[in-house]
Amino acid sequence: MGILTSTQDEARRRLEAGEQAPFAVSAREQTAGRGRLGRAFASPDGASLSLTYAHRSALGPDGRGWIPLAAGLAAIDALAAAVGTDGPALGLKWPNDIHTADGRKLGGILVEGHGAHDVLIGIGLNLRGPVRAVDGSLVPGTAWLLGADGIRPGADDRTGAADAASLREAIAGHLVTALASELDALESSGGDGDGAGTRRRYTMTCLTIGRKVRVEPVGDVAGALHGIARTIEAGGRLVVDLEAGGEATVDIGDVRHLRPGGPEWPATDAGDGVEKEEHGR
Repeated sequence: MGILTSTQDEARRRLEAGEQAPFAVSAREQTAGRGRLGRAFASPDGASLSLTYAHRSALGPDGRGWIPLAAGLAAIDALAAAVGTDGPALGLKWPNDIHTADGRKLGGILVEGHGAHDVLIGIGLNLRGPVRAVDGSLVPGTAWLLGADGIRPGADDRTGAADAASLREAIAGHLVTALASELDALESSGGDGDGAGTRRRYTMTCLTIGRKVRVEPVGDVAGALHGIARTIEAGGRLVVDLEAGGEATVDIGDVRHLRPGGPEWPATDAGDGVEKEEHGR
């Protein structure tokens, strides 16, 4: 599609109008995308890929914990298929932010339920850069595929709109296929991340494991936890060995990667290039 307020809103509207999942909605431009904590984002024309996949789940709410993480795996697979095996090394910051190996954010994911059975998986990826905030300032710590300093092999400032449109369509097609495959595996296993193979593959792809992290409970900076991210437990939650001793299992929280002996990697949740993001699972 062309211009939408939000692919999440459009998918929700279609479900309420009687359309049956699965289906996908994509937009060339968004005017009122949603990010974490309800932050509003605009996705300028041609700058990003915005896609929502509507999934009909037989799993109860308690059995859907792996869906957001599986969506991240699907995004990584789709990018590899569209960009090529010689593309950039990418991984996931728990639970499903798409990052480069050096910590720059390429995309984010927002998962929302609708009614008793439908799940909306929204994915936003930076196609062209540099990524700017609504006020026009550069957003630190971001990555993009095309244009000057883009991470796609051969990207430069001569990349045209036709190239961006072609890549957008290619990634969107691979995303729909990869999401369907990941979700089918989870549904077939009853939501068991081990039985579906999701946990093993996610652990191999997650950039958070082994890093020093700060975990902020939603809206509670003062209550932040500090430690080393150790593993992903069977339900998809992040296990952190705390600096103060003991461990914490994180289900919902804002996880920040910290530089060894230094400050955190630059925050990347203020820009308008990536609209899909969530705090936890």
